[in-house]
Amino acid sequence: MSQPNHIPSQQFQTALLGWYARGHRAMPWRDENATPYHIWLAEVMLQQTTVTAVIPYYQRFLHRFPTLQSLAEAPIDDVLHHWQGLGYYRRAHMLHKCAQTILRDHNGHFPTTESELLNLPGLGPYTAAVLAATAFNTAANVVDGNVERVISRLYRIEQQLPAARNTLRTLAGHLASPTEPRLYANAIMELGSQVCTPTSPQCLICPVAQWCQANQHGDQTSYPRKAPKKQIPHHTATAWLITDPSGQLYLQQRPATGLLASLYELPHSGWEPKSEPQHAPLALDTQTECGSISHTFSHFKLTLNLLHTEVPEIPASNRYAPDNLPALSTLMRKALTHALAHI
Repeated sequence: MSQPNHIPSQQFQTALLGWYARGHRAMPWRDENATPYHIWLAEVMLQQTTVTAVIPYYQRFLHRFPTLQSLAEAPIDDVLHHWQGLGYYRRAHMLHKCAQTILRDHNGHFPTTESELLNLPGLGPYTAAVLAATAFNTAANVVDGNVERVISRLYRIEQQLPAARNTLRTLAGHLASPTEPRLYANAIMELGSQVCTPTSPQCLICPVAQWCQANQHGDQTSYPRKAPKKQIPHHTATAWLITDPSGQLYLQQRPATGLLASLYELPHSGWEPKSEPQHAPLALDTQTECGSISHTFSHFKLTLNLLHTEVPEIPASNRYAPDNLPALSTLMRKALTHALAHI
């Protein structure tokens, strides 16, 4: 690995911040009225999601929960309902828990240091660092996937991810600005997102290309090095669309912990790998096939076969109107939409 001091940090910062000042994307959580709550909400939503996709969800979420207190005091079902479509629902659970912790233990105000932020539920090293830098303008080493890509190309790091993360963090720390942490953090993340992209880096307009070893060798897209992806297993299950003569639907709520916690779903035979076999919750005399859907989770692929049946009556605790549904996962919204279109 090249020595970290081959890049003059002050010159690097000047070039990067000058580029950022000349023009960058406007985002609602970057404007002058953005609070730590706004920045934190955006950062949680942006995990596993793109900026373009997040903005409408962010705006709708803030309309319903304009303050940290309103979020903390809301029922979790309401929070999950407004998170629908963003996926990775554990984020919503931890968001809610963190808001309650801040309200209870910190009088409704975010701690301002990286070490204190790390003690909050759901805040890992990246989120704590980005909040410290962008919400409170305190020195922090902000390293997300975009920054990892920039650093790996600058230094042409041969070590594969994820093993290379400590090395990349150390190198990123040598370049980070201690005097302009907010601007620097936003600038280097923007550089990775808009210029130093995964497959088509725009090196001709990159403000720091002169220091980039991968650019000098012409092998930018070879970095960062990544370990081969493991093949994920495939699972097949059945879900039942149960309706009554008026068109009401049978839905059940998932457990309060675990995958897709507290969300609602169609009854099913057990769609998680290694789950206990389950049976239809009601006596189903006639079942009609209505196709299947495929869905990919981070750790397995699923084919869900869909069956429809009509029963005389659905228990009140499980009965929902199609136009007034509780919080559903992306998987179940996909399954329900498909099944309803094929009955």
